[in-house]
Amino acid sequence: MGVFKRGKTWTARVFWRDQHKKRHSASQGGFKTKKEASDWFNNKNAELNKGINIGNNPEFVSYFWKNYEVFHKPHCRYETRRSYHTARIPLEEYWGDTKIKDITPTMWQAFLNKLGKHYAKSSVNNFYKKYHSAIKMAMQEGIIVSDFTYGTKITGSTARTRKDKVEFPSLAHTKDILNKLIERRSPYLMSAKEITTYGRKVGKDKGNICDYVLALQILTGARIGEALALRWEDLHPDNNTIDIHHSYNTDTRKIGPTKTPTSYRTIVISPQIFPLLDELKEHNNSEYVFGSPTTGKPPSSNATGDELKRVLELLKLPTSGFTTHTLRHAHAAILLHKKVDWYYIMQRLGHSSLNTTLNIYGYLIDETKEIDEQLAIDSFTKMFG
Repeated sequence: MGVFKRGKTWTARVFWRDQHKKRHSASQGGFKTKKEASDWFNNKNAELNKGINIGNNPEFVSYFWKNYEVFHKPHCRYETRRSYHTARIPLEEYWGDTKIKDITPTMWQAFLNKLGKHYAKSSVNNFYKKYHSAIKMAMQEGIIVSDFTYGTKITGSTARTRKDKVEFPSLAHTKDILNKLIERRSPYLMSAKEITTYGRKVGKDKGNICDYVLALQILTGARIGEALALRWEDLHPDNNTIDIHHSYNTDTRKIGPTKTPTSYRTIVISPQIFPLLDELKEHNNSEYVFGSPTTGKPPSSNATGDELKRVLELLKLPTSGFTTHTLRHAHAAILLHKKVDWYYIMQRLGHSSLNTTLNIYGYLIDETKEIDEQLAIDSFTKMFG
């Protein structure tokens, strides 16, 4: 039997041959009792009898990507797919053709440490979740016998976090962006067909449907997919609310569920926005609020992002790192500046927990912190005299 004592602990080892008759082995040590070692030995032999190939030793990067394509890609949203591509880049750069069985906890911690020097902790944590999903599956398939991430720590660059915060718009800039969007708005898209049909001129001074989308994001905090998915039946001007019940996939050009169950929500909005949206209703003849007059479909997220970039350039604002999702952050910043309750912000943005809201949106802009500091000073100043 492949169970033996080594010093004060017990070790178990199993042997098998692959399809090429090559001999392999796997072992696990550190068991406090012989029974624990025997149980491990019996379980591994049972896995072999079921046909699980624990002798396989793929490259870690290849296995991670295969796991994504089989278990995640068919079921995840466009934004999530893009995040897997982003997560793959540092994995390839660091591990190359390293085999999954060759990775130790020390090696893995060194990898996390390097990620922490270049990414914010929240980004490293998102990467880790994707990597660990593949690692757990490798254990389930018997490729590895232990989790080499166990006991390792996630770190992040505070310098990177500060840089990210600087890229968020100030309150004054957010107001400028909103005013420019309203000024440029036009109920048409800038496709070649529509330029010809409506006799419009091409130029960066000419706006389009995307300006309405971006303005709505500032005023509601909706994600880009949530905004594009809005249909006329989701608008309720009688009580100044909109239903955010779907998300639009610009790849398939269809609507689907919101990002999470808590993202399914109804929020109150400024009544001034309904007359603006009615301008679209007169032209697009579509079930979608932001439907094109010619296709009936909303613009793509890329087209909307391009329009935002044009607006930023007109205002001479930096465009680096500024996306349509940044407008969601701007919305949260406005609410924080006005001292709106954190719990309400959580519900309005559709977060699953208050902790998520606090982690993402605490101290978004300098103006909010300065007001807090002044309030603190005034409160204690009034205690004297």
